[in-house]
Amino acid sequence: MKKSRFSEEQMVAILREADKAPVPEVARKHKVSEQTIYVWRQRFGKLEPADVKRLRQLELENSKLKKLVAERDLEIETMKEINRRKWRARRCAGTDRSLLRKTVGPTARPDRPARRGACAGAR
Repeated sequence: MKKSRFSEEQMVAILREADKAPVPEVARKHKVSEQTIYVWRQRFGKLEPADVKRLRQLELENSKLKKLVAERDLEIETMKEINRRKWRARRCAGTDRSLLRKTVGPTARPDRPARRGACAGAR
């Protein structure tokens, strides 16, 4: 985006000047087009230079807060995913043991692999 010759405070000051004098005259004085002044008027409306400064501060604060919320949401989603995987692993491990007891019984041989249960696809 092209950097403007004027700061936002200067734009608002020119707008306040255009409120008191004719727009073409103010435009010639500051070497901008009349259309530029009308665009600024749409953007800044009835703001004063001090209001523009406060608006910029609020926008910066808002962007910082949005980043913090996004990071927090990402951490929450990560923790949920980790918790989901741990729970699935525990549930599947418990299911395998219970299936082993039911299907093979207490005389199971440790050298043979256990049958996989319902959680085999979850791994």
